[in-house]
Amino acid sequence: MTGPGTERIPPEPWLETIEGRSPVLLIAPHGGRAGPAAHATLHPKVNDLHTAEITRELAERLQASALINASMDRNLIDCNRIAQLVERAPWMLEVIADRLERMVERFGRATVLIIHGWNIIEPRIDFGLGARKLGDELRPVGSARVSASDSFIHGPLAMLATRLGDGGIAATFGMRYPAGGINNLVQAFTDRHRGSRIPPLERISLLASSEPVNTAQLELSVSVRLPGEMRRHCIDAIADTFAEPVKSEAIAPGFAIVRAPRAARRAAPAGVPHRVGVEFYDASSRIGGMASFDLGVQGFGARIMLIVGERRVVLCTCEGTPRREADRLSLGPLSLSLTGGTLALDFAGPAAVVPDGSNYLSIERALATSNLDPAAQVTLGIPIADGFDPSTLFGNSRFDSEPRAASPLFAIGSGEARIEGVRYSLRASARAGASFTGLGPQRFAERRMIWALFESDARTEAIELRRVNHDAAPPHHNARILSAAGWSPLTLRSLEIETQAADAVPHRLEASAAGPDGDSLHLAGAPLAFVPLSRPGPDGCRIHTTLGFGTFRSGDRVAAGMFEYSRRIQPVLESEDSLEADSD
Repeated sequence: MTGPGTERIPPEPWLETIEGRSPVLLIAPHGGRAGPAAHATLHPKVNDLHTAEITRELAERLQASALINASMDRNLIDCNRIAQLVERAPWMLEVIADRLERMVERFGRATVLIIHGWNIIEPRIDFGLGARKLGDELRPVGSARVSASDSFIHGPLAMLATRLGDGGIAATFGMRYPAGGINNLVQAFTDRHRGSRIPPLERISLLASSEPVNTAQLELSVSVRLPGEMRRHCIDAIADTFAEPVKSEAIAPGFAIVRAPRAARRAAPAGVPHRVGVEFYDASSRIGGMASFDLGVQGFGARIMLIVGERRVVLCTCEGTPRREADRLSLGPLSLSLTGGTLALDFAGPAAVVPDGSNYLSIERALATSNLDPAAQVTLGIPIADGFDPSTLFGNSRFDSEPRAASPLFAIGSGEARIEGVRYSLRASARAGASFTGLGPQRFAERRMIWALFESDARTEAIELRRVNHDAAPPHHNARILSAAGWSPLTLRSLEIETQAADAVPHRLEASAAGPDGDSLHLAGAPLAFVPLSRPGPDGCRIHTTLGFGTFRSGDRVAAGMFEYSRRIQPVLESEDSLEADSD
């Protein structure tokens, strides 16, 4: 008999198999890396980095059997999609069915844990059971079946949530990934596929619906996958919960489990979220930052990104509905609040640190080069100026999806940042209000924008410049200047932000405009920090964005501020030969 940790020759070299001695089966379907299929895809899926290593360690701790996709790119074969397995790797369903049958025959039960990666940064694990928790009920999503018994959900899974929480890791039920799609691998372990014409799928479904087989999808955020203390606590919590004999006892349920699908509900209101937040740059410390919250219809998240030096990126992203109060926005470790005459930005929590932000043209590549700062901190206080309407940020309506007609706040903020144990004092040019760089619903070929804050003993002035080019319409210009008398329009004559490559710092950053009285303003910028991004755009296109911070000069006056250059791209797909040569 093979012992725990013993590997057999897998049907394909990318599948690693481990034989165990417990009634636990671990599956890591997305443990590979991007290859030719990802390179040839306009919107590639991100492989779940570090899940293969985590699954191996769990298998050793639990003496569990494991099936680990160690190298297959999910963009070529997605091992979490039943239809793709049937078409491209039908033998894998046979392997799963064989393992499950032997386990149930030997132990009379089986626990299946499917290990995934969730590419938010905040410490969180989402439990996928084919259901989502709404209020005090756990209900199936659509026509999904719940993949675990009540005693399993209120017992081991609830205990796991408690243990994770003790280490600062939030646990949710189907918050983002409920595992309810008919092709989701979790649904194979329910009665949903009884009567399937695919023999191994029917074997799995019959066994799961007639024997005590409990299955859960565990979506691990970036903070609990990157090496460090949080990952250690996550692995300890899972291993302690599912070790034999099972030590978890049922606890008082905090919610009811309803297995009947909910009647069809009315569609959510249409619209796009309204993004608000703060941007700032301190040219002395060479730190720039962007923090924002999604509000209104379909608003779902918050994030903070710092650029330290030229291109070192520090990022934390949070998922969920921001809490919106009269004078405070918050989600996870990030908050924006109004205290007296000061707007306060506060962040304290884990963050992914990417030494070279140029890698953000590929999220997978960026995450693969990142490490975790478990205790990053940022505080910035921005004095409120006369004429700024705080309702831009703290308006009362949850579903206010349109930007309020209020001008942004410009001021010099002060505070500090602590990154990887190093403290930085901040005296930063700051802007607050509707987010400067959110893509929104606009359809454009190119978009260029600058904001800058001038500071002198006599006065403080700010400018905002925007030029949007469309395919079949004249360019749209928007420019204005802030003085002691308030905002005045400018006539934008030119706005040039140019890069030689998508991952290169702009080599040209300048603008010219005319004021109401005909005075000319010429702005010459020096880009000091930048990050390139690749984001999905409208109508299935892709948007490449170069954004960053720098200093600007107009005559003898100096300013600090932010720039963005976004452009729609059409994919240039390489030939199969060149892709093979470039594969990982």
